[in-house]
Amino acid sequence: MASYFFRVEHDLLRSDAFRSLGGSAIKVYLVIGLYTDFGTDWGYPSTRTIARQSGLSRQTVIDAIAELVQAGLLIANKSKGRSTAYRVLRQAAPEHRPTGDRAKPPSSKKAKPAPPTGRDLLDEPRETGLDSLVDPSKSGLFSLVEPVQKLDRAGREDGPKQETGTKEDTASVPIPGTPFRLSADGRLLVAVDLQGLLTNQGLPENLANRLVTQKDPEAVAKVLLNALYLQSQGKLQNGPGYIRAGIEDGYELLPQVANRLESRRRELAERLRRIETEKKQARDVDSLASQEAAVSYVLEKLHPDELKRLTAAALDSLPEPVVRRNPTLSNPFVRGKVYELACGEPVE
Repeated sequence: MASYFFRVEHDLLRSDAFRSLGGSAIKVYLVIGLYTDFGTDWGYPSTRTIARQSGLSRQTVIDAIAELVQAGLLIANKSKGRSTAYRVLRQAAPEHRPTGDRAKPPSSKKAKPAPPTGRDLLDEPRETGLDSLVDPSKSGLFSLVEPVQKLDRAGREDGPKQETGTKEDTASVPIPGTPFRLSADGRLLVAVDLQGLLTNQGLPENLANRLVTQKDPEAVAKVLLNALYLQSQGKLQNGPGYIRAGIEDGYELLPQVANRLESRRRELAERLRRIETEKKQARDVDSLASQEAAVSYVLEKLHPDELKRLTAAALDSLPEPVVRRNPTLSNPFVRGKVYELACGEPVE
């Protein structure tokens, strides 16, 4: 084992156990690591050696070892007549979180405001951005929009509360003026009682139940969106009849409706693409920072003579154009090669 560096896992540095350690415990952990075998992670440095190497008092070292053992980052095996054996743990122990009632924070009951009813629903602000699927200025619209909004609002008020920013919210967008959502792949997502929605449109309850039971929810939603659009244009004379025929015969979306939904879908796909790009950039930044931290740590622990030797070897092995202008350790290629030679593993 080379005695001038000690490998620390990135996951350990990010763990809560490591963040909770005091400065003395971290120094003792690193010093013990310098004396451990890479194959077994066991080492036998004496308390005096650890104190001298870390610059701490003997009692501080003893307290730090106890802290590391308590944090699950070190195993101390005492044998009579022999030096204490230490094993460094490179992964923090999993956290045990309380479950059941103890895990729930105390709740404070607040009076829930009554959901808006009647025409007040129509005054609710609509989502900005793309035009709504319907034009509220057209006559005949309210007979379909109002019950749709009532069902949507009632379902959200009475159902379980959902945290904002969930994966479902991110992967779909609402269709303005309707209780439906649109996914990035163009599917209609239905999260309301379709039977109640159909009965509100004048269909008998038994017929509404049969249609909802036999037909796919997305097919029902397509017909309702068509009816909503036609009614907004004043072209729907027999709403219940159209809805029944459309569901039974499997009407597809009208071109006007499909075009508006496609605009919404493209907008969502672009937003998801931007989110994924930002996540990838953040991961790349974290990865580079972790790599640089590991390289810096290894280079700092190298003996000056060994560092000089490895630097010369790195310069000899790298292509001449890479090191021509900057043949020093400030050159990332040189730093990476020295790290590779010291640890036996390349920098990605």
